[in-house]
Amino acid sequence: ALVVGGLQLYAWREMLSLGELVQQLVLACRSGPAGPLLFVGVAALSPLLLVPAALLGGLAGACFGPALGILYTLIGCNLSALLTYSLGRLSRQEHGSLARLCARYGPTLQRQPLLGVIVLRLSFLPYDPVNYLVGLLHVRPWPFLLGNTLGSLPGVVAIVLAGSAVGGMGKGAPLLNPALLLAALGLMAASAALALVLRRRSDRGV
Repeated sequence: ALVVGGLQLYAWREMLSLGELVQQLVLACRSGPAGPLLFVGVAALSPLLLVPAALLGGLAGACFGPALGILYTLIGCNLSALLTYSLGRLSRQEHGSLARLCARYGPTLQRQPLLGVIVLRLSFLPYDPVNYLVGLLHVRPWPFLLGNTLGSLPGVVAIVLAGSAVGGMGKGAPLLNPALLLAALGLMAASAALALVLRRRSDRGV
């Protein structure tokens, strides 16, 4: 609440629109060596700051370009995942939709934790509740982290490419790169298709 309120107060005092505020944040991340650390720190604490993971991936692409944007987003997302996973391990309660997710994916996660986490990630299900669920089921940390990295990779690449497709931030009007945007959409479609195939194989016990 303090972070969001502070940003709103800053935008009001400087008479900035939302687009101009985002441009200033992008320039702040680009301007010095502390930019990547700032981004990874915000990404790691995103469950507490209520910052959507998709927004962070898009900003990483706009700030750092495709290669470094993917690297920093994966680091931040894994740290964020560990935070909510640890909260899940400390809890013993299933809430609402989490109970339904436990019933649907719990057996697979217990039997094949690596595959189960990959399928959940490729399915683009809500990021933090999935991490909490996996911790709640006491899946071992290393299968969780490896599955989180592999399963998140297509989505992270797609979102970072979408962010990279918007060029010229802070230098006038944003310029769209259609090739990067099409690549991002293709990766998202391929990720959803792969999740469907893996889920069917898992349901058949293959």
